[in-house]
Amino acid sequence: MKFLNTLGSPFSEGVGIALDEANNSDSKLKIRHILLLFSLAAISLPDFIIPLLILFLLSLFFLKKNYLINYSNYVYKILRSEKESIGEEVKVNIEKTISDLYKRYESYKIRRETYLTFHEKEKLINTCNNCLNTCSIFTNKCKLLDEPSNDFIGRSVEQLTHLLNEFKAYDNEDFIQERIQKYDYLFQKSPFPLDDSQKRAIVTDDTHNLVVAGAGSGKTEVLITRAAYLTERAPDGVDSKKILILAFQNKAAGEVKNRLGERFGIEAIEVRTFHSLGKKILEDACKISGKAIPELKFSGYNFEKEFSSYVNSLFNSKETDGHFQKKILDYMKFYHDDEIINSKDDFEEKEEFYKYMKGLTYTALDDTKVKSEAERAILNFFLSQNLNGERIRIFYEHPAEWMAYTDASGGKKIPTPDFLFPDYDIYLEHWAIDRDCNVPDWFEGENPSEEYRKGMAMKIRKFSQQDKYFLVETTYYEFKETNFEITLTEKLTNALKAKYPDKDFEFTPAPYEQLVNRLSAECKATVKGLSFNIGRFITIAKTYNLSPKKIEQRLLTERWSAKQKMFASIALDIYKNYENKLVTENKIDFSDMINLAVKELKENQELCKDSFDHILIDEYQDISAQRYELIKELMKKNEGCKLFCVGDDWQSIMGFSGSNLDFFVNFHEYFDHPARTDLSINYRSCKSIVDTGAEIIVYNKGSQIEKDTFSKNKDERPIRVYISDYGRRSQYKYHSQIAKHCVDLMKRYLDEGYEAKDILLLSRIGKNIMMQNLLREYAEKMNVPISFDESKNPNKVPFMTIHKSKGLQAKVVFLLDVVEGMYGFPCELENPYIFEPATLSSKKDRYQEERRLFYVAVTRAMSDLIIYTQKDSVSKFVNEIENKVTICELK
Repeated sequence: MKFLNTLGSPFSEGVGIALDEANNSDSKLKIRHILLLFSLAAISLPDFIIPLLILFLLSLFFLKKNYLINYSNYVYKILRSEKESIGEEVKVNIEKTISDLYKRYESYKIRRETYLTFHEKEKLINTCNNCLNTCSIFTNKCKLLDEPSNDFIGRSVEQLTHLLNEFKAYDNEDFIQERIQKYDYLFQKSPFPLDDSQKRAIVTDDTHNLVVAGAGSGKTEVLITRAAYLTERAPDGVDSKKILILAFQNKAAGEVKNRLGERFGIEAIEVRTFHSLGKKILEDACKISGKAIPELKFSGYNFEKEFSSYVNSLFNSKETDGHFQKKILDYMKFYHDDEIINSKDDFEEKEEFYKYMKGLTYTALDDTKVKSEAERAILNFFLSQNLNGERIRIFYEHPAEWMAYTDASGGKKIPTPDFLFPDYDIYLEHWAIDRDCNVPDWFEGENPSEEYRKGMAMKIRKFSQQDKYFLVETTYYEFKETNFEITLTEKLTNALKAKYPDKDFEFTPAPYEQLVNRLSAECKATVKGLSFNIGRFITIAKTYNLSPKKIEQRLLTERWSAKQKMFASIALDIYKNYENKLVTENKIDFSDMINLAVKELKENQELCKDSFDHILIDEYQDISAQRYELIKELMKKNEGCKLFCVGDDWQSIMGFSGSNLDFFVNFHEYFDHPARTDLSINYRSCKSIVDTGAEIIVYNKGSQIEKDTFSKNKDERPIRVYISDYGRRSQYKYHSQIAKHCVDLMKRYLDEGYEAKDILLLSRIGKNIMMQNLLREYAEKMNVPISFDESKNPNKVPFMTIHKSKGLQAKVVFLLDVVEGMYGFPCELENPYIFEPATLSSKKDRYQEERRLFYVAVTRAMSDLIIYTQKDSVSKFVNEIENKVTICELK
């Protein structure tokens, strides 16, 4: 390469470019060989010939046509010693870009006129890089440029590099602090002093903003004050008519609007519920298209109650249908089967499958636990049949004293045959054997079939040695390979006729009402609550825009448990009827209103376009799929619109209405690069309450946002858990005991000067009639004013469900029935598992939302929290906070 220096720097630069253009080592080697040959002849050739010859030989080997032309021009200019100047248009564009960047830089860095969003920052950085790339084109051929052009490019690169570094390093902190100080007068209008995190949340103004709050942290106050700040600030103030605030309930929306007017004098900001917004969008769309505005099926203030009542009427009219009744009873047969039963193919090792199968339990309609699917089918069949018009008495694994024997170790053993019909002295043994008398693989023992057959032989021998009892036998292969109900009917009928030849016997299905009364208490309650759960199923399905047809397809193509399929089949009968009624009447419901609004936004380009600069959403943790779609479409229609969402994922308790916590927890996946602010200080509750609340959520592993919570009030008042010494078998005494203790303690608080409005009486389920009646009875005796209609009478202590208490607070909170069981906490009566075919979200732990509901209950208390439970069914939630509470025994 020393030879290149003898040709002069312009030419050496040109050959260097040729080397860079060579795309493989072989090409580069050829270039070097050419240069070596000419280095030998250089002393005998004229200077102007050498570059031309090099050009010729390079073109023969590999140079592309375009490069050849460019290189020829380059060599020609070198030989002519010509210099270029940058075109005036290019120069003007670079100068304008730098000027605009400096103006933006000064507006953010120097004047701090507004917040630099992530997207604007990214845009500015990209503009700097693009302009630098343009400058680099001229930098690479600086030898061809005249001196003024090189000077211009040099200055431009220096300025752009400086701007690029400044934009990359900018973090809005100075802006935030200045705004906090400047608008302190606005923050002073709050009924309580705003802390630094609340002020920061108000002035942080990225494209997407998420405020992660804790209980009692003033999140709604932050949202309201932000709305006022947006209209008040300068020079980047916002027209109040271009601000939209969304709440979930009419009451919440009304409170926000009132506080904006009374405190800040703001009337023009649009404050709506999601349903109200959907209605307005539909009305606007119909005005544009000339179509008639759809009529609402439920137009009252409490549309949820109207909807539930209507679904109940559809259910009641259908419940008299025999086919529908059978569906309900089939559902009850699988009521306790929450899991999808796995097959051997679901396990890598057969031992894992065997262990799994041995661990399965089966529950019959009367709540009897049995060992196998076939045994459950047998028990359920005879529970659902009448024999000669009467109920059949049947015992499961009743000890047979007459079969007692002495085992190998000398101990007395009393066999327990599978089923006994005591009124007829007939036993039924179900043998777990196939056609070859082999038992299933998962039976224990070195030779399970042999051991099992020995047991069978012993029992059969015992039966053959007496005359009182008759034995009926069924097998596993009959259960799997025959119509088992017919087999059972025939075998037991034959046994009855053989034992009582002078009598006639006829099996008939028990009437629906009779069979419902034979169900376990939990199953009866489930049947009673079916219409309520069907209403939830429909609501959830509509939030995911899933029609009955789509759900039916999912049931065919996806994997579900028998219980899920059975319930979905029942719910779909009502859902189809419900939708047909709406079509016939040419009406829509509230869920349709949002779904249709989304559809109109997608199809009508001008609808809601450039209507909003800011959208603020309260209680965002309760967002559903359809509401997310609505917001997403509005953001698309309003370029530059900013989103501000406030919520507490620890208080997400609206799964029954279709809310999906994933939209909050993974906010960044739905709205990119959000600015997050945490509100960590709890102004409502004392330290012991706040710490206990945080301890509750620890057990919702992986499903919540990790955050710190602190109490402004450092008091650590004891949280008392009263455990009744009456267990499950003494429900009346248990409820009577805690009702009396609760009312007595409540009266003590009132006598000490507390007002009724300072106390809340909460329960997971509000329909526990026994508890309500006993509370009323003791309250009347003690002259303690309690309201059981959830009214907000300040002179009475309100009794309400925890769901209804959200957003409320009281100095003292009584929490009833924190026990395991159907009406307990977690509540077994309301199982979200059955709604999964109507959702498109990932499956969640069924106890997570119940745990969040427990968190809501606990954090309603400002000072004192009293929890009631019973000795043999203490809730797992109480056990999870045992190191935070004081246990007291009730006797």
